[in-house]
Amino acid sequence: MAMPRGTLPRRYRAWRPKRSQFPRGFRAWALVATRFTLVIMLLIVGDRIAAGLTSQGWRMDQGAVVVVRVLTALPTLRFPLEGFLLALEVDKWDWYWLDAGSRSKEYQAIYQQWDKVLDLFALGVAAFVALRWRDRTMRTMALATFLLRAGGVGAFLLTEERWLLVAFPNVFETLFLMYVVFQVIAPREPMLTGSASAVIVFLAALLPKLAAEYYLHILERRPWDSLDLPIPDMLEPQFWLALVYLPAAVVVGLLVRRGRRLAVEHGRDPGATA
Repeated sequence: MAMPRGTLPRRYRAWRPKRSQFPRGFRAWALVATRFTLVIMLLIVGDRIAAGLTSQGWRMDQGAVVVVRVLTALPTLRFPLEGFLLALEVDKWDWYWLDAGSRSKEYQAIYQQWDKVLDLFALGVAAFVALRWRDRTMRTMALATFLLRAGGVGAFLLTEERWLLVAFPNVFETLFLMYVVFQVIAPREPMLTGSASAVIVFLAALLPKLAAEYYLHILERRPWDSLDLPIPDMLEPQFWLALVYLPAAVVVGLLVRRGRRLAVEHGRDPGATA
Protein backbone atom coordinates (compact mmCIF):
# COMPACT_ATOMS: atom_id res chain seq x y z
CA MET A 1 0.00 0.00 0.00
CA ALA A 2 1.36 3.43 -0.93
CA MET A 3 2.06 5.81 1.92
CA PRO A 4 0.01 9.00 2.13
CA ARG A 5 1.62 12.14 0.77
CA GLY A 6 4.16 13.54 3.21
CA THR A 7 4.48 10.31 5.21
CA LEU A 8 7.98 9.24 6.22
CA PRO A 9 9.10 5.60 6.22
CA ARG A 10 9.02 3.96 9.66
CA ARG A 11 12.83 3.90 10.01
CA TYR A 12 12.90 7.71 9.76
CA ARG A 13 9.91 8.31 12.00
CA ALA A 14 11.62 6.31 14.74
CA TRP A 15 14.45 8.76 15.38
CA ARG A 16 13.45 12.15 14.01
CA PRO A 17 13.19 14.90 16.68
CA LYS A 18 9.73 15.63 18.05
CA ARG A 19 10.19 19.28 17.19
CA SER A 20 11.51 20.48 13.85
CA GLN A 21 15.21 21.37 13.78
CA PHE A 22 14.88 23.52 10.65
CA PRO A 23 15.68 27.22 11.16
CA ARG A 24 12.69 29.46 11.84
CA GLY A 25 12.70 33.19 11.44
CA PHE A 26 15.25 35.69 10.18
CA ARG A 27 17.65 35.33 13.11
CA ALA A 28 17.99 31.55 12.76
CA TRP A 29 18.55 31.69 9.00
CA ALA A 30 20.98 34.61 9.44
CA LEU A 31 23.11 32.52 11.80
CA VAL A 32 23.24 29.67 9.29
CA ALA A 33 24.08 32.06 6.45
CA THR A 34 26.78 33.73 8.55
CA ARG A 35 28.46 30.40 9.26
CA PHE A 36 28.54 29.46 5.58
CA THR A 37 29.75 32.94 4.60
CA LEU A 38 32.63 32.77 7.09
CA VAL A 39 33.64 29.35 5.79
CA ILE A 40 33.64 30.58 2.18
CA MET A 41 35.60 33.71 3.10
CA LEU A 42 38.22 31.65 4.95
CA LEU A 43 38.61 29.39 1.91
CA ILE A 44 39.05 32.38 -0.39
CA VAL A 45 41.57 34.02 1.95
CA GLY A 46 43.42 30.72 2.28
CA ASP A 47 43.57 30.42 -1.50
CA ARG A 48 44.97 33.93 -1.87
CA ILE A 49 47.59 33.39 0.84
CA ALA A 50 48.68 30.04 -0.61
CA ALA A 51 48.80 31.47 -4.15
CA GLY A 52 50.83 34.46 -2.97
CA LEU A 53 53.37 32.33 -1.12
CA THR A 54 53.68 29.94 -4.05
CA SER A 55 54.21 32.76 -6.55
CA GLN A 56 57.07 34.03 -4.38
CA GLY A 57 58.82 30.67 -4.56
CA TRP A 58 57.82 29.35 -1.13
CA ARG A 59 58.24 25.56 -0.99
CA MET A 60 58.04 22.71 1.54
CA ASP A 61 59.83 19.39 1.68
CA GLN A 62 57.84 16.18 1.44
CA GLY A 63 58.11 15.29 5.12
CA ALA A 64 56.68 18.65 6.18
CA VAL A 65 53.81 18.28 3.71
CA VAL A 66 52.97 14.85 5.13
CA VAL A 67 52.80 16.31 8.65
CA VAL A 68 50.60 19.19 7.46
CA ARG A 69 48.27 16.86 5.54
CA VAL A 70 47.83 14.55 8.54
CA LEU A 71 47.33 17.33 11.08
CA THR A 72 44.82 19.23 8.93
CA ALA A 73 42.70 16.08 8.48
CA LEU A 74 42.14 15.64 12.23
CA PRO A 75 39.88 18.69 12.88
CA THR A 76 37.18 16.87 10.88
CA LEU A 77 36.59 14.76 13.99
CA ARG A 78 35.39 17.80 15.93
CA PHE A 79 34.24 20.15 13.17
CA PRO A 80 33.05 17.95 10.28
CA LEU A 81 32.32 20.74 7.78
CA GLU A 82 35.14 23.17 8.50
CA GLY A 83 37.69 20.44 9.21
CA PHE A 84 36.97 18.50 6.03
CA LEU A 85 37.11 21.64 3.90
CA LEU A 86 40.46 22.49 5.49
CA ALA A 87 41.79 19.05 4.56
CA LEU A 88 40.56 19.48 0.96
CA GLU A 89 42.14 22.92 0.76
CA VAL A 90 45.55 21.65 1.87
CA ASP A 91 45.28 18.73 -0.55
CA LYS A 92 44.74 21.21 -3.36
CA TRP A 93 47.97 23.08 -2.65
CA ASP A 94 50.54 20.41 -1.83
CA TRP A 95 51.32 19.93 -5.54
CA TYR A 96 52.54 23.54 -5.68
CA TRP A 97 54.27 23.44 -2.29
CA LEU A 98 56.36 20.52 -3.56
CA ASP A 99 56.88 22.19 -6.95
CA ALA A 100 55.88 18.86 -8.47
CA GLY A 101 54.98 20.40 -11.82
CA SER A 102 58.60 21.28 -12.58
CA ARG A 103 59.98 17.88 -11.59
CA SER A 104 60.49 14.69 -13.58
CA LYS A 105 57.70 12.43 -14.79
CA GLU A 106 59.00 9.74 -12.43
CA TYR A 107 58.63 12.07 -9.45
CA GLN A 108 55.13 13.08 -10.55
CA ALA A 109 54.13 9.41 -10.78
CA ILE A 110 55.43 8.84 -7.25
CA TYR A 111 53.59 11.97 -6.12
CA GLN A 112 50.30 10.62 -7.46
CA GLN A 113 50.65 7.45 -5.40
CA TRP A 114 51.79 9.27 -2.27
CA ASP A 115 49.02 11.85 -2.64
CA LYS A 116 46.32 9.19 -2.96
CA VAL A 117 47.47 7.51 0.27
CA LEU A 118 47.20 10.83 2.13
CA ASP A 119 43.82 11.45 0.50
CA LEU A 120 42.63 8.13 1.91
CA PHE A 121 43.77 9.14 5.39
CA ALA A 122 41.67 12.32 5.24
CA LEU A 123 38.72 10.40 3.81
CA GLY A 124 39.15 7.73 6.47
CA VAL A 125 38.88 10.34 9.22
CA ALA A 126 35.67 11.60 7.60
CA ALA A 127 34.38 8.02 7.25
CA PHE A 128 34.91 7.56 10.99
CA VAL A 129 32.69 10.60 11.53
CA ALA A 130 30.11 9.14 9.12
CA LEU A 131 29.86 6.02 11.29
CA ARG A 132 27.93 8.15 13.81
CA TRP A 133 25.37 9.50 11.33
CA ARG A 134 21.80 8.72 12.35
CA ASP A 135 20.49 8.73 8.78
CA ARG A 136 21.03 5.04 8.03
CA THR A 137 20.67 5.25 4.25
CA MET A 138 23.06 8.19 3.98
CA ARG A 139 25.52 6.47 6.30
CA THR A 140 25.43 3.29 4.22
CA MET A 141 25.89 5.17 0.95
CA ALA A 142 28.80 7.18 2.33
CA LEU A 143 30.65 4.21 3.80
CA ALA A 144 30.06 2.09 0.68
CA THR A 145 31.50 4.80 -1.58
CA PHE A 146 34.46 5.23 0.77
CA LEU A 147 35.24 1.51 0.59
CA LEU A 148 34.89 1.54 -3.21
CA ARG A 149 37.26 4.50 -3.46
CA ALA A 150 39.73 2.82 -1.11
CA GLY A 151 39.60 -0.31 -3.26
CA GLY A 152 40.14 1.73 -6.41
CA VAL A 153 43.10 3.57 -4.91
CA GLY A 154 44.58 0.26 -3.73
CA ALA A 155 44.27 -1.16 -7.25
CA PHE A 156 45.83 2.01 -8.67
CA LEU A 157 48.80 1.73 -6.30
CA LEU A 158 49.37 -1.86 -7.43
CA THR A 159 48.91 -1.33 -11.18
CA GLU A 160 49.49 2.41 -11.76
CA GLU A 161 46.49 2.34 -14.12
CA ARG A 162 44.96 5.81 -13.87
CA TRP A 163 41.60 4.75 -15.31
CA LEU A 164 40.93 2.97 -12.01
CA LEU A 165 40.63 6.36 -10.32
CA VAL A 166 37.84 7.20 -12.78
CA ALA A 167 36.15 3.81 -12.41
CA PHE A 168 36.17 4.30 -8.62
CA PRO A 169 35.56 8.06 -8.30
CA ASN A 170 35.74 9.95 -5.02
CA VAL A 171 31.97 10.16 -4.55
CA PHE A 172 32.34 9.87 -0.77
CA GLU A 173 33.83 13.36 -0.60
CA THR A 174 30.73 15.00 -2.08
CA LEU A 175 28.30 12.84 -0.11
CA PHE A 176 30.07 13.75 3.12
CA LEU A 177 29.90 17.46 2.34
CA MET A 178 26.22 17.23 1.37
CA TYR A 179 25.27 15.59 4.65
CA VAL A 180 27.31 17.84 6.95
CA VAL A 181 25.95 20.94 5.18
CA PHE A 182 22.41 19.62 5.64
CA GLN A 183 23.13 18.97 9.32
CA VAL A 184 24.43 22.51 9.80
CA ILE A 185 21.06 23.75 8.57
CA ALA A 186 18.89 21.14 10.31
CA PRO A 187 20.72 19.17 13.03
CA ARG A 188 19.37 15.68 13.77
CA GLU A 189 16.85 15.82 10.92
CA PRO A 190 16.82 12.94 8.38
CA MET A 191 18.28 14.04 5.05
CA LEU A 192 16.89 11.19 2.96
CA THR A 193 13.22 10.31 3.17
CA GLY A 194 12.99 7.54 0.59
CA SER A 195 14.68 5.74 -2.28
CA ALA A 196 14.01 8.56 -4.76
CA SER A 197 15.87 11.14 -2.68
CA ALA A 198 18.74 8.66 -2.19
CA VAL A 199 19.10 8.15 -5.95
CA ILE A 200 19.03 11.89 -6.63
CA VAL A 201 21.66 12.58 -3.97
CA PHE A 202 23.89 9.82 -5.32
CA LEU A 203 23.66 11.06 -8.92
CA ALA A 204 24.33 14.66 -7.85
CA ALA A 205 27.52 13.43 -6.20
CA LEU A 206 28.56 10.92 -8.87
CA LEU A 207 28.17 12.61 -12.26
CA PRO A 208 30.22 15.80 -11.65
CA LYS A 209 32.92 13.72 -9.92
CA LEU A 210 33.16 11.39 -12.90
CA ALA A 211 33.76 14.36 -15.19
CA ALA A 212 36.36 15.85 -12.84
CA GLU A 213 38.20 12.53 -12.42
CA TYR A 214 38.18 12.01 -16.22
CA TYR A 215 39.78 15.39 -16.84
CA LEU A 216 42.36 14.91 -14.10
CA HIS A 217 43.38 11.28 -14.59
CA ILE A 218 42.63 10.45 -18.24
CA LEU A 219 43.17 13.77 -20.02
CA GLU A 220 45.71 14.75 -17.32
CA ARG A 221 44.67 18.38 -17.38
CA ARG A 222 42.29 20.70 -15.63
CA PRO A 223 39.19 22.05 -17.44
CA TRP A 224 40.38 25.66 -17.21
CA ASP A 225 43.56 24.71 -19.10
CA SER A 226 41.59 23.66 -22.20
CA LEU A 227 38.62 26.06 -22.23
CA ASP A 228 38.94 29.82 -22.56
CA LEU A 229 36.35 31.44 -20.30
CA PRO A 230 35.45 35.16 -20.20
CA ILE A 231 36.54 35.44 -16.55
CA PRO A 232 39.87 36.36 -14.90
CA ASP A 233 42.40 33.51 -14.91
CA MET A 234 42.71 33.60 -11.12
CA LEU A 235 38.99 32.83 -10.78
CA GLU A 236 38.86 29.90 -13.22
CA PRO A 237 39.72 27.15 -10.67
CA GLN A 238 37.04 28.44 -8.28
CA PHE A 239 34.53 28.63 -11.14
CA TRP A 240 35.05 24.99 -12.13
CA LEU A 241 35.05 23.87 -8.51
CA ALA A 242 31.71 25.62 -8.05
CA LEU A 243 30.36 23.79 -11.12
CA VAL A 244 31.40 20.42 -9.69
CA TYR A 245 29.55 21.06 -6.43
CA LEU A 246 26.60 23.04 -7.83
CA PRO A 247 24.32 20.00 -8.40
CA ALA A 248 25.01 18.82 -4.84
CA ALA A 249 24.26 22.27 -3.43
CA VAL A 250 20.98 22.50 -5.36
CA VAL A 251 19.89 19.04 -4.19
CA VAL A 252 20.70 19.86 -0.55
CA GLY A 253 18.65 23.05 -0.86
CA LEU A 254 15.69 21.12 -2.26
CA LEU A 255 15.95 18.51 0.51
CA VAL A 256 15.96 21.25 3.15
CA ARG A 257 12.86 22.77 1.58
CA ARG A 258 11.09 19.40 1.40
CA GLY A 259 12.10 18.46 4.93
CA ARG A 260 10.75 21.71 6.30
CA ARG A 261 7.47 21.20 4.43
CA LEU A 262 7.13 17.69 5.88
CA ALA A 263 7.81 19.04 9.37
CA VAL A 264 4.95 21.52 8.95
CA GLU A 265 2.60 18.85 7.56
CA HIS A 266 3.28 16.57 10.53
CA GLY A 267 2.74 19.33 13.07
CA ARG A 268 6.38 19.38 14.19
CA ASP A 269 6.80 23.06 13.34
CA PRO A 270 3.80 24.84 14.92
CA GLY A 271 3.24 28.35 13.70
CA ALA A 272 5.26 27.84 10.51
CA THR A 273 3.95 27.56 6.98
CA ALA A 274 5.13 25.17 4.30
